Amino acid sequence: MVPLIATEFFKLRKRMMTWVVALILVGLVVLLYSVLWSASSRVQHFGEGRQFTGIDLRQALFLPGAVPYALQIVGTFGAILAIILAAGSIGSEYAWGTVRLMATVSSGRMKLILAKLVVVFGLTAVGTLLAVAAALTYSLIIALYYGNASASFLTAAFFRDQFAAYGRTLLVLTPYMTLAFAVAVLGRSTLAGVGTGMGVAFAEPLIDALMRTAGSPWKNIPDYLLNTNRQIILLQNKVPEVLPRLGGGGGDSAVHSPIVAGVILAGYAATFIAAALVLYRRRDIGSSQ
Repeated sequence: MVPLIATEFFKLRKRMMTWVVALILVGLVVLLYSVLWSASSRVQHFGEGRQFTGIDLRQALFLPGAVPYALQIVGTFGAILAIILAAGSIGSEYAWGTVRLMATVSSGRMKLILAKLVVVFGLTAVGTLLAVAAALTYSLIIALYYGNASASFLTAAFFRDQFAAYGRTLLVLTPYMTLAFAVAVLGRSTLAGVGTGMGVAFAEPLIDALMRTAGSPWKNIPDYLLNTNRQIILLQNKVPEVLPRLGGGGGDSAVHSPIVAGVILAGYAATFIAAALVLYRRRDIGSSQ
């Protein structure tokens, strides 16, 4: 497995798509922080009951809130980029006609596709850390500008909370990533994986809302779909209240406990991985059609 993982990592590292996805993620963090910083100097009061001020917003952008908010951004928008990365990693093999060659020279089909999944997950984890680094850098600039830079928040409890938030963020990305990967295998196409993954990411919140307004038996179905359980998990990350929550609603913590929501998301991811393995193993890869 190690040589295969090294090969897949080399291939994805050398692809322009990987770097473009990483730059987009960092750009989103920089853009959102820039907008919020600008807003903090312009607004006087905002929020329900106008309980927040521009100063409250500015202080939330300082270093203590950088990591949780960066993870909130990744948990919301990073799913789209993980979908592109996952679908492209396997779909491009069919598009380039290299799928048969790779399966032949590797020590087994299952090891090859598992190596791809390991590398995609690893790059997603690294990309998440990259977004956190960008947020920390920007927050440090803001804090230094206002003379409020301090490391007093770096406690054992802080590190424990942020590592847990990091794990939650990767958990909510995994079902979307594995869905795109499985559909790309099924459709032998990057476009199929990206289209399906993005369709689910964008359309499901709207469908969930329609189901909840339709009454029985539809209203309880969204409780077991991806979006609701993703929001339940993300709500566990301790983001400053003044900062806008991203990704829409649907995350009523009364629906499930975080543990149940995590099990549901993990179940979806395991199902998509199993489907990809079965499809790839049984398929005749002598033809890409």
